[in-house]
Amino acid sequence: MHRVIKIKFTLFYGEVPEAKYYGYLELNQDGNMIALYNRYGEEIDMYGQHEFIRVRTLGKFDDEDRNNFYSLLESDDVG
Repeated sequence: MHRVIKIKFTLFYGEVPEAKYYGYLELNQDGNMIALYNRYGEEIDMYGQHEFIRVRTLGKFDDEDRNNFYSLLESDDVG
């Protein structure tokens, strides 16, 4: 099962965001980061000099059914 975690960026592409900037982190079943998303649910470069803190876990989903991934984002008002 993969997990989706809401995060707050403290650095975004090496720059401090002007306002609170949230995003999402996808972890695989081993707990390793496999994808990073901006606040719109769009995948971004994981190696872009980002720093963030974890806010909360949105939930888990089976990687074979990506619809559950998008449902988790929608539950957090990502549209």
